[in-house]
Amino acid sequence: MAPVIARGIAGRSPSLAPLQVMACENAINATDLLRSEVEAAWDGAAGDLSSVAVFANTAVDRIVPNQAPGQGLDVTVETFYEWVIDQTPFAGEAPVIPGATFVDELGPYIERKLFTVNTGHASAAYFGYGAGLEKISDAMADASVAARVRAVLEETKQLLVAKHGFVEAEQEAYVQKILSRFTNPYLPDTVNRVGRAPLRKLGRHERFIGPAAELAERGITPVALLDAMSAALRFDDGADDEAVELARMLSEMDAGEAVERITELPPSHPLFPQVQKLIEDRKAEA
Repeated sequence: MAPVIARGIAGRSPSLAPLQVMACENAINATDLLRSEVEAAWDGAAGDLSSVAVFANTAVDRIVPNQAPGQGLDVTVETFYEWVIDQTPFAGEAPVIPGATFVDELGPYIERKLFTVNTGHASAAYFGYGAGLEKISDAMADASVAARVRAVLEETKQLLVAKHGFVEAEQEAYVQKILSRFTNPYLPDTVNRVGRAPLRKLGRHERFIGPAAELAERGITPVALLDAMSAALRFDDGADDEAVELARMLSEMDAGEAVERITELPPSHPLFPQVQKLIEDRKAEA
């Protein structure tokens, strides 16, 4: 996409105001990644990119389930949405976008979304998969699964309140809103779809290891998050390439090597031995 975007920006009339570019993507600071690719494709003969385009990071949240084949642009989405935008690149001239929230510091909102929505959604998927359930709404209708997901978000709430200063009551209201979204029976999201790519989801700065590592660094044992990681290690959907690769790594590597390769945690990290125990237990089942 970046070369096409670069040519499009270069082809605009120089009399126009700088184009405002925002990547609405789950990746953290996705617009920075996009900008670096646009810069790499930029033709210097078109002038200075920063004079004709403004790039701003965002945190976007809306669940979009798998769409029916041939549905085209008639996309089914949930009614809830949140779009938080870093206003600092606009230098006081932020665009008017109904429903969007502009902030000076985006980081806390990115982590709030990642460690609540993404962590909770993936937890429901892995717990639901382990329980033999098909849809996320089915998983959340199961009292045991719902309680385990709630416990995970209690731990991430604890971290977010302590780290970023969110008001606990407001974060609790956010958690309750997120949990209610997962129960929506009109979103036909399956545990297999939401659980796919477990290697990425078990990455160092992702939805499980990220908050669990920070809690461990604060001297707190992330019991519920470890429970979710244990469930992720048992996601063995043969149709998912990463699940197949995860199974291979667990089979061929010793537990310590697997922890380092999958999570990028160093052996000296306080979370390392707890994750190593999870992998040892998983390997013992093979």
